[in-house]
Amino acid sequence: KPLSIEEEEEEEEDHEPPSRMVAGATVYVRDPHYSWIPATIETEEDDKKRVKVSVRLPGNWKEQTVEATGRGAKNMKMERLVKLTDYGNDELPLQNLEKDGVTAMGKNDMADLTNLHEAAILYNLKARHAESLPYTRVGDILVAVNPFRWIDGLYAREKQEFYAENLIWSTVAAPKGRRSSVKTNNPLATAATEKKALGYDYEKLGINPHVYETSSLAYLGLAMERSDQTILVTGESGAGKTETIKIVMNHLATVEKSRPQWPKSDREKEIGGGSDTTVNRVLQATPIFEAFGNAKTLRNDNSSRFGKFTQLQFDIESIAEAREAGRAVPSCHLAGSKCITYLLEKSRVVSMSEGERTFHIFYQMLGMSDDEKRDIWEEGLMGAGTSDFSYLSKTSSDAIDGLASPENWPETREALSVFGIHGDKFMNVMRSLCVILQLGNITFDVETIDGEERAMLSARDELDKLSSLMGVSAAEIEAALTKRIMSTRGEEFTIFVNDSGARDGRDALAKEIYARIFDLLVAACNESTEPKGAPTNQYGTISLLDIFGFESFKVNKFEQLCINYCNERLQQKYVLDNFEAIKSEYEDEGINVFDFSLVDNSQVMQLLEGKLGLITQLNEECVRKNGSDENFVYKFKVVNSDSNRMIQDHLHRPYEFGIRHYAAPIKYDGRMFIERNLDKIPTDLLKCVMVSSNPLIREEFQQLSKKMDAPKSGGLKKRSEATKHLVITKFKQQLTSLMSLIETSRTRYIRCVKPNKQMSPGMMDHAHTVSQLESAGLVTAIVISRESFPNRLTYELIMERFRFLAFKFPDSDLNSGDIKVDSKMLIGLLLAGVMHDSHIGRVEAFTCGKTSIYFRTGALERLETIRQDYYAERAIQLQAWYRSLVARQQFSTLKQGMILLQCEVRCRQAYVAFTRKVRSAVTVQCFVRECLAVKELSRRRMNHASTVIQTRWRGMKPREQFITVRKAAVRLQCFNRMVLGKKEAALKKKERDEHQTINKRMSVIQQTFDDATTIQGTVFSVDEGLLDEVETMFEFLRKEIVILRKKNTKLKKDLADAETDKREIFNHASGVDHAFSLSKIRNEQMSKTNMALLDDNNKRRKEVTNLKNELKTQQQAHELQLQEMRAEFELSLRNREIELNTIQQTLHSSAALHKREVEAVHDEAERKQEEHFSQISRLREEIKNTQDSHQDYLSKLMGVLETTQESRRNLMPPSGEMILRRKDDEIAELREEIARLSQSDCNGEDESTKKEATKSMKYIVKKNRENRKAHVQSLMSLASQIEETLASGDSAQTQQFLNLMKEAIQVGEKSNSKMDRETVNMIDNTALYTQNGVANADAALIAENEKLRRKLEKKRDRKSFRSEEDSSSILDGVETTDSVGRGMSSKGMGIERQTGSKKLGKKIGVRNNLGRKFGRDKT
Repeated sequence: KPLSIEEEEEEEEDHEPPSRMVAGATVYVRDPHYSWIPATIETEEDDKKRVKVSVRLPGNWKEQTVEATGRGAKNMKMERLVKLTDYGNDELPLQNLEKDGVTAMGKNDMADLTNLHEAAILYNLKARHAESLPYTRVGDILVAVNPFRWIDGLYAREKQEFYAENLIWSTVAAPKGRRSSVKTNNPLATAATEKKALGYDYEKLGINPHVYETSSLAYLGLAMERSDQTILVTGESGAGKTETIKIVMNHLATVEKSRPQWPKSDREKEIGGGSDTTVNRVLQATPIFEAFGNAKTLRNDNSSRFGKFTQLQFDIESIAEAREAGRAVPSCHLAGSKCITYLLEKSRVVSMSEGERTFHIFYQMLGMSDDEKRDIWEEGLMGAGTSDFSYLSKTSSDAIDGLASPENWPETREALSVFGIHGDKFMNVMRSLCVILQLGNITFDVETIDGEERAMLSARDELDKLSSLMGVSAAEIEAALTKRIMSTRGEEFTIFVNDSGARDGRDALAKEIYARIFDLLVAACNESTEPKGAPTNQYGTISLLDIFGFESFKVNKFEQLCINYCNERLQQKYVLDNFEAIKSEYEDEGINVFDFSLVDNSQVMQLLEGKLGLITQLNEECVRKNGSDENFVYKFKVVNSDSNRMIQDHLHRPYEFGIRHYAAPIKYDGRMFIERNLDKIPTDLLKCVMVSSNPLIREEFQQLSKKMDAPKSGGLKKRSEATKHLVITKFKQQLTSLMSLIETSRTRYIRCVKPNKQMSPGMMDHAHTVSQLESAGLVTAIVISRESFPNRLTYELIMERFRFLAFKFPDSDLNSGDIKVDSKMLIGLLLAGVMHDSHIGRVEAFTCGKTSIYFRTGALERLETIRQDYYAERAIQLQAWYRSLVARQQFSTLKQGMILLQCEVRCRQAYVAFTRKVRSAVTVQCFVRECLAVKELSRRRMNHASTVIQTRWRGMKPREQFITVRKAAVRLQCFNRMVLGKKEAALKKKERDEHQTINKRMSVIQQTFDDATTIQGTVFSVDEGLLDEVETMFEFLRKEIVILRKKNTKLKKDLADAETDKREIFNHASGVDHAFSLSKIRNEQMSKTNMALLDDNNKRRKEVTNLKNELKTQQQAHELQLQEMRAEFELSLRNREIELNTIQQTLHSSAALHKREVEAVHDEAERKQEEHFSQISRLREEIKNTQDSHQDYLSKLMGVLETTQESRRNLMPPSGEMILRRKDDEIAELREEIARLSQSDCNGEDESTKKEATKSMKYIVKKNRENRKAHVQSLMSLASQIEETLASGDSAQTQQFLNLMKEAIQVGEKSNSKMDRETVNMIDNTALYTQNGVANADAALIAENEKLRRKLEKKRDRKSFRSEEDSSSILDGVETTDSVGRGMSSKGMGIERQTGSKKLGKKIGVRNNLGRKFGRDKT
């Protein structure tokens, strides 16, 4: 029996999941300063869907969080009342908790989080960032958080080989039986699911997220599937895009070397075949791009100021050749590369923000050696610094180590030589850069001639330097910078530009030269790295896209629009990859397709590149003569006013517009859009540099001149030719080509995140990080995971894998015979209570299709967990039984052996115990003896010490006496030695004298003896014996004399030593006496100081005593005063309480009365609102009927518009009267049509009031026509007078007439602008009158007509006109003032007019029936 509607609603209410917003639940709440903060729910949900939460900040909050600034940031509210209606599904985001209740943080893959939302992603990234884990998976996106420090081992060679081994070489070798039978939708398969399908589990292998994971999977896809791969790396400046690209490129270039069991033939090929040369050449391009394309910004010291798309081209081995060589994975050798660049920020050459710098190459040039400077440009580079060049002097002068420092120049020079930039080519490039620097030194002054401001060069010496550097004469350069040659009707005339125009031309030339140099270097790198000898399409490619992330600044200009447009295209590619592939499958299976608009950005793309989109409007305004930025913004807003992606804000200035991008709404500043989109330099400057002696500048600008030849006239084809050279058009074509390349490849995403603006490691700025998560599309990835079904199983496979689990539900019956019904019942029982968050609320975790059951994220993993738990329980039971059996057998065997061993063991134990006791006894004896010996030793030491003390004490007095006696003895000895010395000296003198006497006597005796012995014939004889004795005696005496002399010498030496000792003792005694005297003096001084301090201390004690007494007195007086004040305060407080009670009673009665009045007013407002809604509905029907009757009028009105626009585009010859006559006829026809329409639409109304309104309209149109004719006649008379004056040659009078004509044109413009507004008001009044003939509308119409009539009477009495300029300018002024912009929309009709910077649009219609106010709508 089918259920009734009431029963179905009751059943749905019964199955409605319970609320998770209960007390004690841990959640995240929004915070204006920290985006999301953790909290705990304190109270249950009330009837207004509000809960009270308490903020619970973690303990490491200050160490890991950047402190927010701003009003109220420091005073965080810890208790808050939160409205659930402000959050999705009326629920707060839940925190992810482990089984033990601890918050789950630091997951490798966001898919492992039970509750996946923006706050969970933020805090998971924050936890990993604090642990120096920069990489995290979010679906198939790899998030890379810049750690702002080098992490040891993160990019080591071993790490590269680890990821290559586990993700490439071991993948194909995995057994086929381990392949998962789970079918996954490839576009939505997460990285973890993809690896599980290959038979691998990331967690078990210990494979953490890493950039090598992305590069390894790309290599595997290229080798095995032979499909091209693309890695998109995006992020804001400073997020680490450039470094990530370098790491990925280095890994891809060398991954083949990590192949296990590297074949010998391949190794020889790698060494001898030049593959290393190719790899090095590809990697050597990085220093060039960093030098010429990177610069220091406020966010990053090495920011890439251009987008780069690098294609690494690999020579892929065929599968047959790989099998023959025994390789499971075919080899992919790097054959070359190709680089495509986008959006070079060449404006940085001439201007940059404060604290930023221009490109690194200019600072490296200043650090070249003197020889290199002398060869390149001696006159300007020798001894030059940043202050010598205007383009560099306004930048930051702080050096950047390793990037723009002079030490980095040799690396750049070497890289240039690798790509063929050497010799003359190198000189041309460097001199071209010098030309750019010298152009910045060219300055201008203002010169006024005949009332006209003209630019004049003020630095002639700088102009001469530029002339010699470019090889162009100074006069030609000056003329090209300060003059413009214009051609009109075959005639040429010269116009002098002002100083601002001259500077703009100079800067445009400098920017274009740098752009040409950059393109030349890119082409040289591509030519050197592209493989030769084979078509490019024969190689497999892994492409790396490094481009700006989504940008939103305080002022967003043309560059931000291009960058965000590119990110919109990439986001569209991501969405289409993830949804289009499965949308048709869901529809075939009968599954409700989710709301595609949640992640679809096709409306933004339509707004940007549609037929009437931003690009089209901007290009048309660029090719239109006298196009302006404000006109472009106005047309863009009008044409796309019905787009919900266009931000309609009445506070926008005329040059501002807003777009709701996928990441955030952005307001753009439309100024300079036309100029930057045109991006062209004046023809005179172009002709000047085309004759330069520098071959690079001359050839590049000759090619540019050929491309700048624009079509002469209009036409659809000519217009497309004119717009194809515009910047936005070329960028759109580049993006289209890029998207076509990406669409044919397998795309992988790396989103780089900058955790904080201070570049501090371990810290995270919540608000800044969340904005990047939105810009990176991670919020879109969350929506994808919530709304899609990443896994599916067929009904047969479900019953095969999970039917045995039905025993858990004995009441269920799975034998209905319908496998679909049984499968649905089984899965419903297994996943009972498991709900999934969706944009429509909490829904079931699975849905049934025609052939399969589709599971949301995490549901299939839960089923597999239940299945594995069941098998695990049964396995444990089997293991327990088998282990018990084995253990029982082992126990029996061991028991028998143990009985035999116990005796031996006990014996051994007894022996060991006895031995232990013996050893213990010996140990105790030794210890006792040791204690006794120590005690005896201590006693003897004490005795010895006492003996020594006694000895010393007993020897003190004798020692003092001994010293005194010794001193006296020394003195006596000295005196005695003096006396003895004198005596000894006398003796020595006596001995010396005696010795001399003896010697003399001996000499005489010897002489006598000799004489006696020599006399011949003497009468006596000499006794020989006597002679011998005499000689013996003489010899003895001589020896004695020698011995005595030695003793004498020794005694003299001893005497000298004694004298020395005496002097030392005397000096020591003198020093001791002197020291004793000094110590005595110091002791006296210290005694005096001590006495002074004692006196001062006594004085201080007396003062303290006096102060204590005074303080005690004051305290007593203060206590008396306090008692008096306390009594007064209590009295006053009682009076205030009485008054407060009276006020509260009055307030209570007033509140009750006010409540009754508010309820009455509320009832009356509801009644009037219902009447108002019914009246609005009736008026809408009447307006619709009236609009149907206006179709004929609108068609004719559009004809008038087309005629007016055609007359605006084509300049008319001097026949202004014909133009005015034709426009008067058109206005008369318009007047008649309005009158006819008014008559046809107001048949049943008051005829008198209608005639009065029509009469007023005719009167206003007639007066406007008369004023216009008078204006034209005045202009014609002035023109004839000018012709007569020109014929007579009176220049002064001619100038006077020109001034008069200028004033007349201005007056005419104001008059005609007023006329148009009045006409629009009359038409609005007529439309209002034709609706129902309401009295209010009639009164408003009559009042407006009377008001306009009075204004026209006053206007007619004023003076006529004055005039200016020549006849062609008069025609332009008349044609401009007569043009009326009109637009039409599907909801109403409007006539609009733009004059100066004001835009007025009025829409025919009625906003409401109360005030009858005329609504404004720019349609």
